[in-house]
Amino acid sequence: MLLILTELKKLASIFFVLLFISCSNEYRPTIYSHSGKALGTSFKILYSANKPLKNIDYLTDSIFVEINQSMSTYIKNSDISKINRGIDSIKVDYHFEKVFNKSKIIWKSTDGFFDPTIGLLVNAYGLGSENDIKSFVNIDSLLKFTGFEKVSMKNNLVFKESKEIYLDFNAIAKGYCVDVISKMLKNNNINNHLVEIGGEMVASGNNQVTNSPWRVGIIDPTNLKSNNLITRIELNNRSLASSGNYRKYLIDKESGKKIVHTINPKNGNAFSTNILGSSVVAQDCITADAYATSFMAMPLEKSVELISSLENIDVMIVYYDKNNDVKVYKTKGFERLILN
Repeated sequence: MLLILTELKKLASIFFVLLFISCSNEYRPTIYSHSGKALGTSFKILYSANKPLKNIDYLTDSIFVEINQSMSTYIKNSDISKINRGIDSIKVDYHFEKVFNKSKIIWKSTDGFFDPTIGLLVNAYGLGSENDIKSFVNIDSLLKFTGFEKVSMKNNLVFKESKEIYLDFNAIAKGYCVDVISKMLKNNNINNHLVEIGGEMVASGNNQVTNSPWRVGIIDPTNLKSNNLITRIELNNRSLASSGNYRKYLIDKESGKKIVHTINPKNGNAFSTNILGSSVVAQDCITADAYATSFMAMPLEKSVELISSLENIDVMIVYYDKNNDVKVYKTKGFERLILN
């Protein structure tokens, strides 16, 4: 009997030790952060893990280098810069192909209001990579070399109807890059993360510290002198992109009007409209980014009509009405995302 009790005590001690070890090694979620500068703006990555991701700086930098080398108009020897110079023998990479094909889809969906061939106009207005502000912009002469229907791709080769056509994917490339980094994190078993590049972001999983979906803020486009938020929303395994003409613009010396970076591809107009800002929530950031830009260029009525036909898209548009009062259009889906 004494022997049995002794053995039971030993088993109890072993069980206690194992229980202690198990509790001491229990996963305690920690939010790690990685940030820096890339693609001409800032970026930030927040992720939940039991330890920091090894070489995250190398992993993210390599993605930025690849995408810049493929699509940056600010790098003279990038693939897109060579294509813009008229070199027609450039075999584009996977990144370029993905962005090109998505751009075709959004271009068709928006009836041409999203158009990557407006690069000539962007540069002419002094808002692009050329940094050459023209004293006079002959819009009609430049519009002859715009229109995404004049560009095609076959076997990873880009064909332009005219060598003067200038491609510019800056309105979609950041969103695509956000998606690529998110995929890289998932490939490294980091499924709970928030990736943001210049305001475009993707949320995956949960914030495990608060045990809730990721919560993010949207800058108020009516308050140019501050970073006040117009609203906060909950992102549950979705992406957010916002566009506005309150950051990057020039003042026309003759008219005093703002020359904005969102150009209407239909008429080449770069002057600000009654649309102040647009925010789009979609399943991926490449889609959200492209539509956010499109809704800045499109008339509000046309945007609302298009939005009603799209699936898995939630939108907020801030605009001036005919009385010059600030109004906000929100889809019902977007309203459900807003935090009280």
